[in-house]
Amino acid sequence: MNIRTSYRLSFEELLRASRLGQRRRRQVMWGCVLLLLPDGVLLFALGNVPLGIAGTGVGAVVLYQLTVGTRRAVRRSLTRLGGTVEVGLTDGGVRIQRPGASSETGWDRYHRVVDTPEFLLLYTGPTVFTAVLKRGLDAAERAELAAFVAALNGTTAAPARPAPPQRVVLSRAVAPGRGSVPERAEGQ
Repeated sequence: MNIRTSYRLSFEELLRASRLGQRRRRQVMWGCVLLLLPDGVLLFALGNVPLGIAGTGVGAVVLYQLTVGTRRAVRRSLTRLGGTVEVGLTDGGVRIQRPGASSETGWDRYHRVVDTPEFLLLYTGPTVFTAVLKRGLDAAERAELAAFVAALNGTTAAPARPAPPQRVVLSRAVAPGRGSVPERAEGQ
């Protein structure tokens, strides 16, 4: 495999990559918001003011982090990552070159590699990742990359076209007197 691409990340692309790469963490945080805010309001209403304020306050801070905080962090990252990014993907590893920085990392150094339709997410830790934009890849390069990542992860590549859905007919035989409406006896 020898795939090369170059691109400039836009704010929206980096925001999507950030949300996608942190999806599990964000789901847990949204769960906390959905528990803490109503719980804090309920505790406040029941007279437990300190815990009510704490629950509502923590819920509000987490909500801010998930919305405005994410956008601010991405905007700050974009200024550091500005410029053209050049990426080379080979069987040996990944070479990423940005203005002022360059890195070359072997595939075995990545904690996890996730192939999505828009990005290749390269995790160096449980939550730290680099997003490689696949916008400049043609169909053959995308298929080659998908097969490589599937082999790297120990799975098989997804088929190019999903199989047509099969119709399954479920039937249930009902024994007489079971599950059916009882017949009325003569004379009743």
